[in-house]
Amino acid sequence: MKLVIVERWKDAVRPGPDTGLRHILWPASFPGTSRARIPAHALAGLLFTTAMCQAFLLFYWADNAQVRGEYRRAALWLTSVIMAVPVLLMREVLKGALRGWKGAWYKLLTAAAWIPSVPALFLVLLLVTQQTRGTFCTGGTHPPEHPLPEYAVPLCIALSLAAGSSAAWLVWVVSRRRARSVHLYRAWLAALLVTLVAGLAPWLESAQTCRTGA
Repeated sequence: MKLVIVERWKDAVRPGPDTGLRHILWPASFPGTSRARIPAHALAGLLFTTAMCQAFLLFYWADNAQVRGEYRRAALWLTSVIMAVPVLLMREVLKGALRGWKGAWYKLLTAAAWIPSVPALFLVLLLVTQQTRGTFCTGGTHPPEHPLPEYAVPLCIALSLAAGSSAAWLVWVVSRRRARSVHLYRAWLAALLVTLVAGLAPWLESAQTCRTGA
C-alpha cells in the first residue's frame, strides 16, 4: 500500500513531457508559447514594482505625522492611476500572445502597452525615492537610531520569489500535473506579490525615519 502511495505521489509531482521543472517553478517562461514570455515577465515586473512602491507608501514614515493622512492617500492614488494603464494594456498583450493574436491590431496593442510602461515606472520610482530621502524631516531632527536595514528589501524579494515558485509547484502537485501554464502563472504572481508586501510591511512600519531631540 505504501509503495502504491509513493509511486502515485512521485507520478503527481514529476514534470510532464511538455513541461520542465523550470516552467513549473518559473511559470512566466510559458513552455511552447515563446511569444508570451516577454509580456509575462513585463507584466510581472510592472506589478512587482507597483507592489513594492505601494508598500513603501503605505507603511514607511510611520513615525512622522506629516506623511500620514492626506499625503499618503494622494500618493497611493497617484501611483495607482499611473500604473493602471500599463498594467492593463500589458495584461491584454499577454492574453493576446496566449490566444495567438496576430496582425496590425496586436502590434498596435503591444506598442500601446510598452510606450507608457517606461515613463510610468520612472515616475513611480521617482515619487518613492523622493519620499525616502528625508524630505519630511523637519528642523531639529537627527539620523534615526533604527533605520530600515539594508538587507530588508533584498531579503523580502528573495522570499517572495521563493514563495511564488512554491505556490506554482503546489498548484502543479494538487492538480496532478493538469494545471495549465496560465494557472501556474497566476498562482506564482499572486504569491509573489502578497509575500513581498507582507514581508516589507513590518520592516517599513518599524523603521525610524526621523529622530528629534539632542
